[in-house]
Amino acid sequence: MDKETWLLWMLADSQLPTGGFVASAGLEAAVQGGLVRENIADDDKDAFTGFIYDSTRNQARFALPFCSQVHDQAAEQLAQLGEEHGDGSSSSDSDSVAAEKILDDIRRIDAYHHAMLASNRVAMRASIAQGGGLLSLFNRGYAHAGMMAGRRGRVCEDIAKRLQRLARLGEIRGHWATMFGFVCAALGISCAHMQQVFLFQFVRQVFSAAVRLNLVGPLRAQTLTCDAQQLVSSLLEQHGHRRVAFDSEDDVFGESAVYTEPMLELFQGMHDRLYSRIFNS
Repeated sequence: MDKETWLLWMLADSQLPTGGFVASAGLEAAVQGGLVRENIADDDKDAFTGFIYDSTRNQARFALPFCSQVHDQAAEQLAQLGEEHGDGSSSSDSDSVAAEKILDDIRRIDAYHHAMLASNRVAMRASIAQGGGLLSLFNRGYAHAGMMAGRRGRVCEDIAKRLQRLARLGEIRGHWATMFGFVCAALGISCAHMQQVFLFQFVRQVFSAAVRLNLVGPLRAQTLTCDAQQLVSSLLEQHGHRRVAFDSEDDVFGESAVYTEPMLELFQGMHDRLYSRIFNS
């Protein structure tokens, strides 16, 4: 088995310790608000499947362009490092330049992502928590793996440690989408495979929340998850090329990332107002 396939299976593991199990992507608030009905039958599932479609489409149009942009820019800089040169001392300057460029790109993209999430405190909190969890996972887990040995691995480890330090100081937020893009680039995962696992994780998270909320049983959830493959493939085909990009003249982002479902955003923002709740966000 090749390394990338192995890593993809690890990232797709439901036990990935990043805190995703505490978030329902707004589903719990949608249920209590009446947007999605409880205990749906096979012939009465339009509201739930509509929620899955709308929220996944929103993820593909809003978060995925940030994730893909970070991945592309980080992978480009890491690819320029070349092979290991002796003890690495002769290449320390280029390593430092690449690390600074990657950090600067992540700062700007993450800050823009944070600004776009400012109207939804619940989504912002979940994104920051999961992004921080992923950074901790990389620094305390992946960075010590044998496959990360060498010049490239040392640069990635340095960047990840600095990102975590900046997040603790409040100088960056470290959102889930931007951190996921960097981690996948650091692990050598292609952008296409990263996009697939990013949306798969989101869909799995929503179905997991639905089972815990007793919307569907675990077997029915598996059936619907299988059907969601066509949805994800279609969304990637339509929107996988999108990136957030700087305007060279005034250093602002374009409108490649948009929130497509304002109603879902409103329901998700209601989460903290629920009288009782299972999920933290």
